[in-house]
Amino acid sequence: MEKLNKIPHKFLFYFGFFIVLIFLSLSYWQFTSFQNDKITLNEFKNNNISSTISISDLYSSNDENVFEFNKVVIKNSKNFTKIRDWYLRSRVNNGQNGFHLITLYKENNNDKYLLVNNGWVPLDKNVNKTFLEEEILFIGRLMKYDQQSFGQDDISNSDYLFRIDKDFIESETSVTLPNYYLTLTEACGGGVECINLEEPYDAPHLSYALQWLFFASCLIIVILRKNRII
Repeated sequence: MEKLNKIPHKFLFYFGFFIVLIFLSLSYWQFTSFQNDKITLNEFKNNNISSTISISDLYSSNDENVFEFNKVVIKNSKNFTKIRDWYLRSRVNNGQNGFHLITLYKENNNDKYLLVNNGWVPLDKNVNKTFLEEEILFIGRLMKYDQQSFGQDDISNSDYLFRIDKDFIESETSVTLPNYYLTLTEACGGGVECINLEEPYDAPHLSYALQWLFFASCLIIVILRKNRII
């Protein structure tokens, strides 16, 4: 403790190590994202057998075919009516910026709903959502909804979303959503490109993790040398 009181650059020492902790946190976050991506890809590879389910199954917690990343076909695909759609912001496909088209459907003659990620739309096209009418077969993967986190909040009555947040969409539409939403992998609609979940955009999480770790190491060396500790 006495040695710390005698260091010549106390501000650099304490503030510098605070910045180091931020760099290490960013490195850990990127490494965790890298690990999560690997786990998700393994789940896709291990669940390649399609299950045929109904909308009612999605509302149930007891159906053995209803779990995250499972490949499914929704029954009675011709009995759905589109209620509303949104653009999910800041999506990347093959290095190009764009949106994901998120659509809420209702099964005719009952109060069951299905939220669907139809796929990717380029940033500079289909701004007014003037898509060609094509049959959608509701074949894809079941996905968990996004969790509210730090960052921009979704705006009420907007045509854009920052995340697929179950609570927000339910409050916007006054409906009760099922336990999972569906990301289409086939027959995604006119002007919409299906998302290749098995070969997604390869985000450089590991490179970023090593980069932040390198910055933290360099800053530690500068702090210690300036204060004549090494």
